[in-house]
Amino acid sequence: MKKTVGLFTNWYPTKENPYNGVFFKEQTFALRDEFDFLIFHYHEHFRLFGHGFSAEATNREENTVEYDISVPVPLRVYAADLLATLKGRLTPSRRTSMAQVSTVHRYRFRKKIVEKVFSGDLADKLDVLYCVDAQSEAGLVRLAAEHLHKPYVISEHGPFPWPGSVLDSYARDSMEKAGAFLAISYDKIRQIMIQNVRLPQVFYVGNMVDESQFSLRPEPPAGHVKTFVIVAANSFYKNYELFIRVMDRLTEITDIPFRVRIVGYAANKGYSQDREDFENRISRSRFADRAELIPEAPHDRIAAYLHGADAFVMTSIQEGQPVSALEAACCGLPVFSTRCGGVEDYVTDELGRIFPVTEVEAFADALRQFLEGALSFDARVIRGRIIEQFGKEAFVKRMSRVFLDVIGGSGIGEAAEIPSSSTARLP
Repeated sequence: MKKTVGLFTNWYPTKENPYNGVFFKEQTFALRDEFDFLIFHYHEHFRLFGHGFSAEATNREENTVEYDISVPVPLRVYAADLLATLKGRLTPSRRTSMAQVSTVHRYRFRKKIVEKVFSGDLADKLDVLYCVDAQSEAGLVRLAAEHLHKPYVISEHGPFPWPGSVLDSYARDSMEKAGAFLAISYDKIRQIMIQNVRLPQVFYVGNMVDESQFSLRPEPPAGHVKTFVIVAANSFYKNYELFIRVMDRLTEITDIPFRVRIVGYAANKGYSQDREDFENRISRSRFADRAELIPEAPHDRIAAYLHGADAFVMTSIQEGQPVSALEAACCGLPVFSTRCGGVEDYVTDELGRIFPVTEVEAFADALRQFLEGALSFDARVIRGRIIEQFGKEAFVKRMSRVFLDVIGGSGIGEAAEIPSSSTARLP
């Protein structure tokens, strides 16, 4: 009999934002033979005299049922948090930070909501709880797990901590008390541990790429003009400023023609920003006449855009384990990327090149060498390495073993151990 995972996340496609967290949905479907998923989208919103809540099933698909939990938070909760914060600041003897004291009343409020939501039918359906954004959701998942007397597992896909935020004490404690931490990259482990979070058992699962969707790109015809592709929202994390500078520089140092394909820069609503300004910046660039702009692309079209390219470029400041790079490499494209997290786990000199996050000259020169044929890669080797480490079968095996062993209360087996990256290209 299949076990059921309760997944807490707001990184998941919706009708309003169909591109948001597409890879989380793919991962739940990939686990269809082993698990069912109940997916909980928890939203809080201010109400002067808020009371009650709504929790309804909004979508049923494959092995998943989605629930939208809408919670009005009354003014008294905000006021209690504010008073606790002021007291913490005005009492010299207290060693408690503002983040710690300002969350006490919020978690007490959430505890009551969770106890009401996870009663009745839902209480009997769940075997393990799981969240993908630990710093935002670990406390909520812990409340549900303690109420249901079930184990919980955490992961983290966002920057840690989120820029401008402080990790509150309850979230930290909830992370440390989890049954397991599922790491998507070595860099993510480092980010969390440097915040003095004592993680539970740590297991590398990475992200998943479905090799059946991302096949090896066809051999280009003779006389083909090489194309560089980037798939990224327009946000400061993706650092299109560096991308533009690198491509501008490339036009100055080579006479070899090339094309640039920019995909998905306006796709993710609430994350992608300033579309018109971005398009104007591209139109003013040195490579404007070589650029193809594709503001939005459904996920089932990404493979076609990758098949029409020769190399993948990523200039991000920070990533978790970027799925777009995995998908490109699965198609056999070499990856030219900044050292932004995740890519260091697998990009060797056989798969591409990695550069410092502010580097322009070396980045542009490597692309020049690729254009001129001084630098080449074997597409089949690239694809094989990606499937071996991040393909669907490898991912499902790692995830299933962790979930089943946490549910059973036994130690995690060797199938979930961190794979070796001893061949990864070092700085």
